[in-house]
Amino acid sequence: LGDASGLPTSKTGAAIRKQAPILVKNLVSSLLGQELGAKYDGYTSCPLVTGYGRLVLAEFNYDLEPQETFPFDQSKERRSMYLLKKLVLPRMYWHGILKGRA
Repeated sequence: LGDASGLPTSKTGAAIRKQAPILVKNLVSSLLGQELGAKYDGYTSCPLVTGYGRLVLAEFNYDLEPQETFPFDQSKERRSMYLLKKLVLPRMYWHGILKGRA
């Protein structure tokens, strides 16, 4: 998972957040003697700072297809995405992902 994986994707908190449920599903399937059916699509996220207080949140899969989380065009630079990266994502990582809550 994450930095320890050999997956051809970036090593990001966003990626591990999508990898962990796949691992759990396949571990449970293995323990039950079932086929490993869950597949990771390569989802990752790259916050790209484009200017002072501006950011484009690029989210995509192995095929470089957009996998946008929000219901608006994330290809446009936004202050809100900058604030998300600066204020929300660190809290989500330290208090959510690392504690298994996000």
